[in-house]
Amino acid sequence: MALVEIVRRDRLGFIVMSREDKLNALNREMLQELVKAVEQLESDPETAVISLTGRGRAFSAGIDLVEAAKAETQDEVAKLFRDLATLFNKLLTVEKPLIIGVNGAAYGGGAELLWTGDIVIAVRDAKIAWPEARWGLVPPVLASIGPLIIGPQRAAYLAMTSTVITAEEAYGMGLVSRIVDLQSDLWRAIEETASLIMQHSPQAIRAIKKMIQHSKLNIYTSLGISELEKLSRTREAINAAKSFREKKQPLYKW
Repeated sequence: MALVEIVRRDRLGFIVMSREDKLNALNREMLQELVKAVEQLESDPETAVISLTGRGRAFSAGIDLVEAAKAETQDEVAKLFRDLATLFNKLLTVEKPLIIGVNGAAYGGGAELLWTGDIVIAVRDAKIAWPEARWGLVPPVLASIGPLIIGPQRAAYLAMTSTVITAEEAYGMGLVSRIVDLQSDLWRAIEETASLIMQHSPQAIRAIKKMIQHSKLNIYTSLGISELEKLSRTREAINAAKSFREKKQPLYKW
């Protein structure tokens, strides 16, 4: 069964994470399917706007630490994070307008996906957090693009404390563009926003996208991804993933 669906509504293409039973946690299979879905809609001349969203009560619980804990070698763990980096790069360089539809909780790698969107629409009760440091990792997109969008102090606070924020708090910070009250309202809000975009000059929209994309890509360097991959290979991160699988809090000595 596919973990990712493509749903077309006129010239709007939805990419839907559909691993509901695992809260849309990002394993290697799902990451690779997401990249293929982006490539498919990017090359489709009938698709003008792309939206990434999820099914169920979570947008995405982030990288699948259960899969990471099952890995037998450090290289296997690193491959999981390389696939995540490939998805980030694909979303950050896609030429068509990208709307992220946050249908529920977004944590870790799932919350990282929000920074890749041009527009982010979230349900009011969505909770968002970046707990990577708790598991011996770093949130590379928050740490690089985050300061541009919400300021360095707020980005540092979210990355260093793993604080959970609401969709309304994310809206106040500038990460979320629009809030809807109910999950059932989300797709309609995405369609309305896509329709507004498509009422304008395609050349102008491409130019706006290119300018904003340039700002993001200038600061999204390979440093963050290399740090994430390096940390993913450490004994500390591997032990933390095992703690997650055993539902234990990892202990660190400073």
